[in-house]
Amino acid sequence: MESKETLREFPGLSPAAFQHPLDVQAVANLQKVPLLTPLLKALSGSVFEKQMWMMSISSTVRLGPNQGRTIYEKFTKAAAILDLPDLPDIYVSNQYTINAYAFGLERYQITLFAGLIDALTEEELLAVIGHELGHVKCQHMLYKTMTYLLRLFGLQILDSLLPGIGSLALLPLQLAILHWERMAEFSCDRAALLVVQDREVVASALSKLAGGSQRILPEINLEEVLQQAEEYEDADVGLVEQLFKVQMLLLQTHPFPIVRAKEIMEWGESEQYQDILRGDYARNGASPKLVVTEPVGKVCPGCERVSNASASVCLACGSSLRGARRVCVKCQVKVFSTWETCPGCGSRLAD
Repeated sequence: MESKETLREFPGLSPAAFQHPLDVQAVANLQKVPLLTPLLKALSGSVFEKQMWMMSISSTVRLGPNQGRTIYEKFTKAAAILDLPDLPDIYVSNQYTINAYAFGLERYQITLFAGLIDALTEEELLAVIGHELGHVKCQHMLYKTMTYLLRLFGLQILDSLLPGIGSLALLPLQLAILHWERMAEFSCDRAALLVVQDREVVASALSKLAGGSQRILPEINLEEVLQQAEEYEDADVGLVEQLFKVQMLLLQTHPFPIVRAKEIMEWGESEQYQDILRGDYARNGASPKLVVTEPVGKVCPGCERVSNASASVCLACGSSLRGARRVCVKCQVKVFSTWETCPGCGSRLAD
């Protein structure tokens, strides 16, 4: 990892520059669930945020320039890299678990646990702070707060906010929220990488979430972890294995750390990540300049901007380009992958 003094910052960074397409799609799916709107109205009028704030200021330590300075400096550095001028509160809990969380509806807060701080290197801790700030950057906090309450209280929390509906009716909403939560973690792992700018640091921190024993943490081998991820992904050749995977994930709030480690290692080699490092990324309040260098482009189904045909996501809005309409870049006529020449303008479409 580069030193903190040389880490690149990304002024004006839009979350669309790095959000995972599965996160974007999960939000769209969640918004189609009929009970979501009344749930969010009930949550916004609840007292849970005030309760959590009272618990935090009474039983944890709030960091600042004069309290826990070394960790707070990491916090402010990560926020500067991600272009987050409005800082949430940050607390440290004495609970000895390798974990952290973000919470809040109007007053955002991040909590780091003592076990996490002791288990991670300085660089890994910066990555985790970047991950939690990623939730704020990606405007996850309303849904994130909902998933945190689900984690604490289960389906009962939905029943208390939407009384009289019934558990069976609420179950699809719970599953949709938890699915979004898992997909959102991929976006925030990317935020962590943007902060530390070393994919192995992020993958190492994720590996330690999986193997939390203090005795083996110093001996975790990243290559072995990535081999595990390959084995897990390959273990769906039959119907039984696929059913096991669905059952294992159904009520999980996070993807498995092993899978996340492999995902971030791959994104760290992507053109999208390299473009961001070079300063070519979507910015807040401006239409990003999309440089199309290929003869065939894909039309984004979300914002109608044209990207290179090789792109997997739209850099303008973050939508997935899987199955997007292919067009000739010169004349915008629809073309197919097997065509060598555009029927509209005669341009060559393939070398």
